[in-house]
Amino acid sequence: MRFFTAMFALSLGGLFALPANAKDAAKTDGPVYIIAVDSGITQPMVYTVRRGMREAIENHAGTIILDLNTPGGSVADTIEIMEMMENFKGETIAFVNKAAYSGGAFLAVSTKHIYMAPTSVIGGAAPVDGNGADLESTMKKKTESVISARVRASALRNGHSPEVFEAMVKDSSGLVMDGKEIGKKGDLLSLNNAEAAAKYGNPPKPLLSEGTVENMADLLAKLNLSNAPITRIEATGMEKVARVITFVSPLLLLIGLAGIYLEFKTPGVSMPGIVGVVALAIFFFGHYVAGLSGHEEVTLFIIGLVLIAAEVFFFPGHILPGFLGITAILVSLVWAMVDKIPLGPGPVIPTFPQLEVPLAKVVISMFLAGVLIVVLAKWLPQAKGPYGGLILQTQMKSAEGFASAVTRSELIGQKGTALTLLRPSGTAKLGDKIVDVITEGDFISANQDVVVKDVRGAQVIVGKL
Repeated sequence: MRFFTAMFALSLGGLFALPANAKDAAKTDGPVYIIAVDSGITQPMVYTVRRGMREAIENHAGTIILDLNTPGGSVADTIEIMEMMENFKGETIAFVNKAAYSGGAFLAVSTKHIYMAPTSVIGGAAPVDGNGADLESTMKKKTESVISARVRASALRNGHSPEVFEAMVKDSSGLVMDGKEIGKKGDLLSLNNAEAAAKYGNPPKPLLSEGTVENMADLLAKLNLSNAPITRIEATGMEKVARVITFVSPLLLLIGLAGIYLEFKTPGVSMPGIVGVVALAIFFFGHYVAGLSGHEEVTLFIIGLVLIAAEVFFFPGHILPGFLGITAILVSLVWAMVDKIPLGPGPVIPTFPQLEVPLAKVVISMFLAGVLIVVLAKWLPQAKGPYGGLILQTQMKSAEGFASAVTRSELIGQKGTALTLLRPSGTAKLGDKIVDVITEGDFISANQDVVVKDVRGAQVIVGKL
């Protein structure tokens, strides 16, 4: 699924990317952020780059440098990082520290300047499947076509030679410059640092790399950035954990929503509420580490819970607090899953493609939580063992020191009318008597006809007639 999503994103990128001169003036004063891409390009690497990008923008960085030593990886994850780099308003630089194969070459083309270390290599960017095997012929042609279009657009935008990257993606292209065959047809183009820095054309221009530098310190000196504040961003173990958390986020939402609902239905600190809160805490923590969520989403979620609790316990029957609370919770859950990297001044306004997946996750989780709540509301009151605790099942005898209320078994089957909102407890009129009653989990509005379904000790269990 991610593969086809990536292909769709590539198609749009190739069609709608706006070419621009890579040498356009950009604001380069301010801190320098170095983001290490030193492993395969996977979802945790996206989280690392996103975190670095957010910090750079928040701290008004003038330059971002990708420190590349990667074999490549997921096309979808590579495109996501490319888009982040291309939208950064300051200077962007790729330093091929050792190797930038496949997706690493794509990341290089998304920056405005490319430098390489001695003996480093860039290229070999043909698409393969998720296991690293060659694609079937027809799929290979389609994939090469859209990837090639996306890379050409990025190369034009950043002032690089599109023919060079075309030859890295397609083995059918080859590359000839000034009558010299640099890449043979039938072979994917790969370049070492000397080959990438060689100059061709009139006037002469580097093929790909603007120069060879020994290390990052030499690169900073060459760019007159040695005295700038330097921040290096590297992957953390928690970002790998965040990948798992974001992957199972619909399950966490399901558990969280169902747990909190059951807690409101059975007031008091109980296991459903604890489990629900823990599940949602893990949800927000994972998305915070992934660089998607911040403190605002958690605050909004808590405000939503407070508003719902206010209606349940203090303003029963009033619609507005509950409506506002539910709205706040849903907005916080969706907003926590949206990529909100600020790309300029003013508020961040997500596009529909950014909202599509978070909305789908929340809707699916709400539906499944509703199913789970219905099942639990029917099953838990009759459950045996530890899960039957929502309604007291154990019979206590006077010999054991328990003074029980009179059991009113004669009320079973009697019909009446709810005098108050049963949420789930309240009062009802049964014949000429006013009786405290409780439902099996359903909400029953005032003046609704009810019938006594069971009597358990002092509890009179009613349901809709």
